[in-house]
Amino acid sequence: MFAHRIRAWFSAAPLPRLRRLLLALYVLTAAADAAGKALAADPVISNAVMRRLRGASAAEMHEAARPSGNFEIFRTASRHLFEGIDLYATYPDEHSDRFKYSPTFALLFAPFAWLPWPLALFLWSTLNALVLFAAVEQVLPGRAGLFALFCLHPEVLRAMQNAQSNALVAALIVFAFASLERRRVWRAAASVVLGASVKIFPLAALTFALPRRLALRTGAWAVAVGATLVALPLLVTSPSRLVEQYASWRGVESVDAQQRWFSVMELVHRWTGTTLPNWPVQLAGTLLLVAPLLLRRDRWDDSRFRVLYLCSMLLYVVLFNHQAERASYLIAFVGATLWYAGSPRVRWRSMLYWLAFVTIPVMSTLIPGAILRTETAMLYRLAVPCLSIWIAVQWELLVRSDAAATDVSKSNARSTSRFSRELDTESSG
Repeated sequence: MFAHRIRAWFSAAPLPRLRRLLLALYVLTAAADAAGKALAADPVISNAVMRRLRGASAAEMHEAARPSGNFEIFRTASRHLFEGIDLYATYPDEHSDRFKYSPTFALLFAPFAWLPWPLALFLWSTLNALVLFAAVEQVLPGRAGLFALFCLHPEVLRAMQNAQSNALVAALIVFAFASLERRRVWRAAASVVLGASVKIFPLAALTFALPRRLALRTGAWAVAVGATLVALPLLVTSPSRLVEQYASWRGVESVDAQQRWFSVMELVHRWTGTTLPNWPVQLAGTLLLVAPLLLRRDRWDDSRFRVLYLCSMLLYVVLFNHQAERASYLIAFVGATLWYAGSPRVRWRSMLYWLAFVTIPVMSTLIPGAILRTETAMLYRLAVPCLSIWIAVQWELLVRSDAAATDVSKSNARSTSRFSRELDTESSG
């Protein structure tokens, strides 16, 4: 009933009005989050509130009054780069965890490091939200895209609460796909490499070039752009110090390589009771990911096939990531949402998607309860619904007939056919 009401509202509302409302919602959410954190960090306000709180609520307020999370890690890492300090050492007096991204990311984050904290946080959250907003519209125009953005909002809100970069990473993967669909190779390569400067796994998006028959050109551009971004911190640091920074980064990543977190590898570990290394499961997942590209070359020119592969990729890079944390599942949920919003409305798809909607954003943002946040509960409510959707997407890529794949509802058909015409026009041009 809830899903039916949402679809009915989206079908009836004027498209420009819908877009303005959603755009305003994303920006206002970023503003409200930044304002709330600024108020919590104000000593007068936080002390007044804490006097009225008890137990866990008071402890949470105390932590909010001393920001030490992701955003502070990013800001201090940027300053450390300029100061020539090891980016990847522990700094317990400054923040609660290590910096684990590239030196290039630390440099690119510099504008947010020097602005006043509340303003910088608002701009960072707004950047993540609006880049994802634009990316989704690139792949799903019209009502299908706006429906996807409406469903994604709770997950974007949660990412803002933790000042995470996952919305940006997801957007860069989607932008890489959209750029290749329009044969803008250098933009696709730049999106992939820029995403890899945040987290390594967006490099898998280079496989989008295969069905567009642009692999060599995309690879060459990726090497050129990648070399530029790797060397970019030389603007503010010495060559020897930069080499040391990359060596330190490699050391941190090698230590984390044995983790499993909320991944398929952890599911396999729990279901079998064995302690396998991660790489066999990751290799199997990678072979399953690319199998449709190798076995269904007859569908390379089908735009729907390529969009399904994008959805599969967004799910894969989280499910088979040994460091898949709760925040990472925004990327997987983007893939699930693009798949559902751009597909025919049939019961089995709706059941899979709305189950994921409840277990991922709803249970994380709207339903209180410590039992939902235990390690076991988090693993199953995050990984299992996304894995189910990934298997369904792979099934559609491998065995579903073209006739079944294109039997969409009228509203989806209009959006999909318009997207296909735009791609065909730009590709021939």
